[in-house]
Amino acid sequence: MRKTLLLAFVAFFSLSSVSVNAEKTFEGKVLKEVKEWRVDGSKKKLDHLTKYKDGKKVEEIEYSSIGEQKSRTTYSYNEKGKCIEEKYYDEYNKLEKTVQFEYLDNGKKKSQKTLLPNGKVKSYKEFEYIVE
Repeated sequence: MRKTLLLAFVAFFSLSSVSVNAEKTFEGKVLKEVKEWRVDGSKKKLDHLTKYKDGKKVEEIEYSSIGEQKSRTTYSYNEKGKCIEEKYYDEYNKLEKTVQFEYLDNGKKKSQKTLLPNGKVKSYKEFEYIVE
């Protein structure tokens, strides 16, 4: 029992000490983009594009089978590296909705608000954490 608690304690503090500014890397280099290609025989078309800045995902674009944008999502972060806003756009690059997040001091989500393009609140959630 003591060993299990000790291991859990060590694992918790090891994970909690990871820097919030940790960058996404690939083969030791900072990741800028990930492209997903739809391959059909000898033809390939861009299917999905994810862009990163400072190691954080800042934009995702999904493309149709004919190469046109189906949807786009942008991400904004606070100084602690937590995503505070996601903006969702349609195939015409028109804003569909904005989702905003607030966090507790311990980094857990406090609330989530979904806004319509006109700024009116569509939905609101609060998070409650029950622990033993």
